[in-house]
Amino acid sequence: MKPDVKLVRIDNRLLHATIALNWNRFVNANHILIVNSKYESDQFLEEIMQLSLPKSTKIKIVSPNSLDYFLKHKIVDQANIIILFKNLESLKIAVDNGFYFSEIQIPYIASRVLLKNMADYFAKDEVKIIRDIQDKGMKFYFQTAPTDTKDYNFFLNE
Repeated sequence: MKPDVKLVRIDNRLLHATIALNWNRFVNANHILIVNSKYESDQFLEEIMQLSLPKSTKIKIVSPNSLDYFLKHKIVDQANIIILFKNLESLKIAVDNGFYFSEIQIPYIASRVLLKNMADYFAKDEVKIIRDIQDKGMKFYFQTAPTDTKDYNFFLNE
């Protein structure tokens, strides 16, 4: 059976309480893939992160270059997957290597009322990455917790 990616999120905190306690249960994930070249296949870090998850949820750290291959060839059981990217740059590398998902989630910043345009939150090179990925048919939205409404509008402006 093909793995089912339930959530793709960019969050520099990677695995933290909101993911482990809220999103994991909400999407019924049994796999969490962390996309980070620095810690790819770091068995010790995977074991430490596993402590924050139920035993039924498997965790794996992969590089952005190997994500698409990993999804297609290494997950053999029926998997409900959360994919966590540390940053937009990692997402761009994964997309350039064949990864595709229709929607990409970014958590709101604490002072979301101050957000008027993308330059308020993202650097110029990050805005370019977002636009390039949007050109491939992927949508970005802000949402922090499962009970929050998805906000696509911010990424449609400009």
